[in-house]
Amino acid sequence: MTVTLNLPPEIERAFQGEAQARGLSLDEFLSEMILSRSEHATGQSAIAASLSAQLVREEGVPVLRAGQPIGISVVDEALDRIRRKRESAILGRSD
Repeated sequence: MTVTLNLPPEIERAFQGEAQARGLSLDEFLSEMILSRSEHATGQSAIAASLSAQLVREEGVPVLRAGQPIGISVVDEALDRIRRKRESAILGRSD
């Protein structure tokens, strides 16, 4: 699918900067943001569904078998979210 976005220049620069910081193109960065958002909205992983991935339990731990490696940017983003939530919980803030 192709989508055209008309963003204010300051928003575009901010997204471009964040994409570069993560080693992604702007298209890749925005795609990951949208897919991440769709996971929250649908309650299932859009990435997993598109890859026909399988969630299995191994030694009591859920493991996603996608048939290919997960990109480092996806792992980094997940760790960043976990750290932000943990910090908020420690500081007594609700998100």
